[in-house]
Amino acid sequence: MSEKPARRRRWTWLPLLFVLFVARGAAAQAEPPPVQRDVDLSWDTDKSLLYLDIGFRDIIDDGIRNKLSRGLPTTIVLTATIQKAGSGEPLSSTTQTCRITWHVWEEAYYVEIVRPGSSQARWTTTLEGVLRRCAEAHRLLAGDATQVSPALQLYARGTIQINPVSAEVLQQLKRWVMRPSSTGTAAPGDALFSTFAGLFMQRIGDAEHEIHFFTRARLPTRFSSKAEERRAQ
Repeated sequence: MSEKPARRRRWTWLPLLFVLFVARGAAAQAEPPPVQRDVDLSWDTDKSLLYLDIGFRDIIDDGIRNKLSRGLPTTIVLTATIQKAGSGEPLSSTTQTCRITWHVWEEAYYVEIVRPGSSQARWTTTLEGVLRRCAEAHRLLAGDATQVSPALQLYARGTIQINPVSAEVLQQLKRWVMRPSSTGTAAPGDALFSTFAGLFMQRIGDAEHEIHFFTRARLPTRFSSKAEERRAQ
């Protein structure tokens, strides 16, 4: 007698599973295909750290600019993985989150930037200052020599989102990237990498604007941070 109700309960899940399957397929079809972008990868030969440089001002369209000009809060999130040429398996990961808030009394934008291992806040009075800080990423830590071999040709895959809906996941992202570690990045051997790949690389949430990108594989350039410090003195 108890077997029939249990069997009926199992069958009642089928319509729901079908709806979820169709909805997921429709969402996947709605996502724009990844586009190729120019990204610079570079090794600091003194510290054995890999850095990523990318600009994406072009995705800040007139609608987003108008919102910024009207002082509406805006969040821009970049997530990316580093991969070996010819492979789809990530070696390391990185992210940059930028939250922009207009303060009426100061007549200035307050910009909060979170990157692997660091968090900073800056004031700027101009939209150009906002774009320079939030629509570009310079020397963004993307891995180290324990995660990525300096001899490899590498490429990056990633996502840029403007105003993701999920504030809770953004808080998880901030805690994840600011956790105590040697570099602040995560690789597949890291216990937290599955969290990054599952939540942040797939989809943070519906966003006002979102693009997926990839880059051409190439050998990263090399530089000496010690030499740069000496020249700056």
